[in-house]
Amino acid sequence: MPTGLVIRDRSIKIWFMYRGKRCWESLPLKPTTANIRHATKLREEICTRIAIGVFDYAEFFPDSKRAEETERSPTFREMAEAWLSTVNQLSHSTLSRYRGMLNSHVLPKIGDIPIDRIQYSTLAGLLATLDCSAKTRNNIATVIRQPFVLALRDGRIKDNPAQHLANAKVQKEPPDPFTIEEAEAILGYLKNEPVFHNYFELAFFSGMRTSELIALTWQDIDFQRQCARVNKASVAGKLKSTKTHSYRDIELNSRALEALRRQWQRTGLASGYVFINPKTGSPFENDKVPWRPWQHAIKIAGVRYRKPYNTRHTFATLNLMAGANPMWVARQMGHSTMKMLLENYSRWIDLADKQREKSKIEQLLSGKCANSVPKNTEMKISIGYLSDILVEAGSSVL
Repeated sequence: MPTGLVIRDRSIKIWFMYRGKRCWESLPLKPTTANIRHATKLREEICTRIAIGVFDYAEFFPDSKRAEETERSPTFREMAEAWLSTVNQLSHSTLSRYRGMLNSHVLPKIGDIPIDRIQYSTLAGLLATLDCSAKTRNNIATVIRQPFVLALRDGRIKDNPAQHLANAKVQKEPPDPFTIEEAEAILGYLKNEPVFHNYFELAFFSGMRTSELIALTWQDIDFQRQCARVNKASVAGKLKSTKTHSYRDIELNSRALEALRRQWQRTGLASGYVFINPKTGSPFENDKVPWRPWQHAIKIAGVRYRKPYNTRHTFATLNLMAGANPMWVARQMGHSTMKMLLENYSRWIDLADKQREKSKIEQLLSGKCANSVPKNTEMKISIGYLSDILVEAGSSVL
């Protein structure tokens, strides 16, 4: 039996995929050999026209209900739903964020307008009314553009008005790390909540992302080698690969190991996850779980508020200020390139270099390098020798 045909007693049915849907049409033909051959060729022609974007449903099936449906232009809402169904490879959190932006900012305003009637001025006006950051505005512009891209490829529109929407310039916020004194003050006030004390001490002294911390399992920890394997992240309660889609083995310093050893006594034998919510007895649902104790500790410690993610920036800057190799720091933090580290933390790298260079003269002035200072006589000879050279050079120039 030819593909796409179903033989009935008094007719032949054909099916084909059009605009993401399987369409069935009945041909009032007796299932003779000649008619089956005709139906096969008809279906092949339909599929060819669909492939090159010139299929007219009403031309082939003028009395079909689907012909009436295909003549009507879909609304933006319908195309947005069709687009979301094509990007299911995206993470659960990303899809939820896209759907949230559509429902909150876009669909209430243009959702029920046929997509072929929406003009650039309508879209630009919509974005202009948004009261949000430039980054959020750009994200909303993205979810506006994509349904139009799909509509253009499906032949629903001849021109894409959304392609002219320009992104706003986003001023990237520089890292805002804590000082070591601030970190110690925060940890000091967290000691009465041991789980969160261990969590944030590991955050400060490992450089892991918050999504990586809550996904950490004891199988990832190697106390003997003093390292941890970071190969997953937890976002909106769903496990996914790391931000760079690769794993890394990080070296654990004494403070990170100390936090993990204390936490082992709490969850090492009871659960696969390192951190368990003390209220629910389950793994952290998301990285918002530790926020309440974090906010409380910062307030009591009198430290200027920053989000928990800044623990990661703190790890980077503390290491760079201590003279750690930037390449090593980049590997520890899971940066895909050195460029990312240099762009984010060049200020602290420069400051560390300046301090090292300054310390050299300070050591000399304090007498710590006395053994390397030439004796007075040697110095006099050297200076006299240099004076002769300068005199000769001066006379030759004159």
